[in-house]
Amino acid sequence: MAKVNTVSRGTSRQLDIVHIVLGVIIAVMAIMAFTNPVENMVLFPLIFFAAAILKIVCGVTVIIGANSDHDRKFHVRGSFQIFIGVIILGIGIISAVSIWF
Repeated sequence: MAKVNTVSRGTSRQLDIVHIVLGVIIAVMAIMAFTNPVENMVLFPLIFFAAAILKIVCGVTVIIGANSDHDRKFHVRGSFQIFIGVIILGIGIISAVSIWF
């Protein structure tokens, strides 16, 4: 008999909504930044920050889902996504510092 986990389904829907919203925000900021890079230079660090938030939220959501399923494989995947999010956040901070100073 198959086990249906409603917690994972709800988490998956939340993750999909976060992906869509942040993906649209990143796409709009990227289009604005690349159409006029001199005036929209501030958007470059913001793109990195939005992408970092996306990766960190995805990683946390995967870990929360893994806790409910007791699945170690998803802990590793979630930790890796958080790690990548922190790296992207660092790049965003370096970008912001180089632009604003």
